[in-house]
Amino acid sequence: MSYELTIEPIGQTIEVEDGQTILDAALRAGIWLPHACCHGLCATCKVQVTDGEVDHGEASSFALMDFERDEGKTLACCARLESDVTIEAEIDEEPDAESIPVRDFPGTVTRIEALTPTIKAVFIETDEPLHFQAGQYINFFLEGGE
Repeated sequence: MSYELTIEPIGQTIEVEDGQTILDAALRAGIWLPHACCHGLCATCKVQVTDGEVDHGEASSFALMDFERDEGKTLACCARLESDVTIEAEIDEEPDAESIPVRDFPGTVTRIEALTPTIKAVFIETDEPLHFQAGQYINFFLEGGE
């Protein structure tokens, strides 16, 4: 089951899959929301829920205090939708920034080179080329979680 998430002030509505966080859904739709730790500890991704219901997930009680929950705030990195939801987020539009949705790219490590005694270069071959902007980064997930 999926729900619709409307993000204000941009007025864009996206589909959020069951169990998917607000932050993950927005990034995969090419909508940048402020975020940092992605674990519910820093409160950088705090948004206002103006309509609908969310499960706050693993949000720290320090980063999202009880009175803030009562006021309708949530952390986008932890919150999962329980209905169609509208949020208000502090989104700074950067005219020169390109909107590149988050995607998953399977790859194979083809080479590892020691650059210094403590730094290694890891070369990964993907099935298709990655498009990126300077300053972006990649998260790696290894099969088996190690």
